[in-house]
Amino acid sequence: MFPNAMRTISDFQAFHRWLDEQKGWGPDLKLNMVLLAGEVGEVANELRNIFWRQSLLEPELGEAAAWEAALAEYRQDLGFELADCLAYIFKLANNAGIDLEAAYKTKMAKNVQRQWTAPPPANHNANQK
Repeated sequence: MFPNAMRTISDFQAFHRWLDEQKGWGPDLKLNMVLLAGEVGEVANELRNIFWRQSLLEPELGEAAAWEAALAEYRQDLGFELADCLAYIFKLANNAGIDLEAAYKTKMAKNVQRQWTAPPPANHNANQK
């Protein structure tokens, strides 16, 4: 079914190059970015469904149990939408000639050393006259 074992990020990128060739899909960076944005919206819709379901279950089950039940109900659909996002990220990397595995490792090495700080609170009075 798959042309490789799909064990590494490089394998997934190779799979998407193969799939694009098989389906006749060209390397359209703009289109794939728009399609990724659409898939992110579908992730948001699944999360909305989970939050809505949790709110319905919460009076009966309590907050934590309602969350787990709602997530269990929608986990597969959420996973499919996240997988679609991942597919478009692989396609974008391919379209831009980026070795995503190398880029990821380099970026995460920087993140390990990075110190995150909270932004200062907004000064809401500064814009008032």
